[in-house]
Amino acid sequence: MHLARFFPPPKFLDMPTMAVDISDRSVKYAELLSTRRGLRLGRFGAKKFEANIVEAGEIKKPAELSSVLASIFKPLGTGYVIASLPEERAYVATLQLPNLEAAALRGAIELELPEHIPLPPAEALFDHQVIPREERVAHDGIRDDAPTHADVVVYAFPRMLAQQYVRVFLDAGLQPVAFEMETQALARSLLPPGGALAPVMIVDFGKTRTTFVIVVGATVRFTSTVSVAGESLDEGLMKALGVSASEAERTKKEKGMIKGKKNDAVFNALFPIVAAVADEIQRHVLFWNTHAEHAHQAHPQISKIILCGGDANLIGFKEYLAQKLRLPVFMGNVWQNVSAFDEYVPEIPFNESLGFAVAVGMALRAVRGE
Repeated sequence: MHLARFFPPPKFLDMPTMAVDISDRSVKYAELLSTRRGLRLGRFGAKKFEANIVEAGEIKKPAELSSVLASIFKPLGTGYVIASLPEERAYVATLQLPNLEAAALRGAIELELPEHIPLPPAEALFDHQVIPREERVAHDGIRDDAPTHADVVVYAFPRMLAQQYVRVFLDAGLQPVAFEMETQALARSLLPPGGALAPVMIVDFGKTRTTFVIVVGATVRFTSTVSVAGESLDEGLMKALGVSASEAERTKKEKGMIKGKKNDAVFNALFPIVAAVADEIQRHVLFWNTHAEHAHQAHPQISKIILCGGDANLIGFKEYLAQKLRLPVFMGNVWQNVSAFDEYVPEIPFNESLGFAVAVGMALRAVRGE
């Protein structure tokens, strides 16, 4: 979601710009620097905040969130930020429209928007991406030499939500130069340049929610979120073992889903939550694989799963998903578009980096001047 056009920024290509990812429980931030040796990680960090300040992506306590942001970035001297907007409040739709020039295409999208997005046009901010021809292929004898239409993916957000995020940053003394849908940032950090050859599902297993993203080429085509996530694992352990939240967190990280008599109680507490996430992944994969959007869709079958998010490191999680889904499952590498490890090892440990996938994706956009 490139919303800079709605909030015209100063020319920020020459300005240090911090990428900021706000979730329901924390703020993560990262900065990439261009050097003679390539990209290098600059300032980065994470700060947790109390529940109820942000709920399901909606800012409930703007003053408190502004205070949190100011406490982080004023000491750093940060002035300009690029920030994510929450997937929970996003709408993604694919439209088939006539081949039109860019200006006319946007007008056509505005006319079609009410049929695909449940927001009144006056209350929606939207951006769009035309699916490149190389991401389409002819099937069933249909030739695509001269397509008679354009396939367009539309991303929309409630206008009031975007304006609320702008106000929170301004009140913290920060100038937002652009906003982006967090799932687009995920795709930028976790997929190679140009995207994947076949559809890929990214699963962001976070603290309060799990997000599912289907990417074709470099285009985000589908997103969905459920509230079953890392916090659900903690709650399950607290109830089953009668331990505190901090002890549940420690047990989850140390023991995970290891089968064995010594770990039966932990495994049995975690399994229902992990199984529920796996069922959601399977449901989305099946729907995508059996409902190709139209005949020009290339490689319709999802080829693999990429994991990210702070709780994706759960021991046994990747292996369980691979067994259940019968698909290759990989841990995401958020640094693949930053630098090769034999050249430079970023200061964030690999396990922790999985929680920085959105921030790194936005930082890549900022340093590239996109």
